[in-house]
Amino acid sequence: MKEMYSKWIKKWAQEEGFLTCGISKAEFLEDEAPRLEQWLKANHHGEMSYMANHFDKRLNPTLLVPGAKSVVSLLFNYYPEPHTYGELKISRYAF
Repeated sequence: MKEMYSKWIKKWAQEEGFLTCGISKAEFLEDEAPRLEQWLKANHHGEMSYMANHFDKRLNPTLLVPGAKSVVSLLFNYYPEPHTYGELKISRYAF
């Protein structure tokens, strides 16, 4: 049953134009915790100050959504097609 839902979600994501779809267990990301902490301390998040907010929830999605069993991650390429250069108003990624 679980596999059937995973296939349905991934098929839907592809139909909606997402490049890929991943489904993982909602759990504490123990291996990623030190890397995220170091990345933030090195100020690699630049002006995106919100990245430092809710550190605990970034590492454990069940704190954000109690009872969550899975996390669905979607990849969408927002890079504009070459023919849109003349239409850009601000920058390549915020057109």
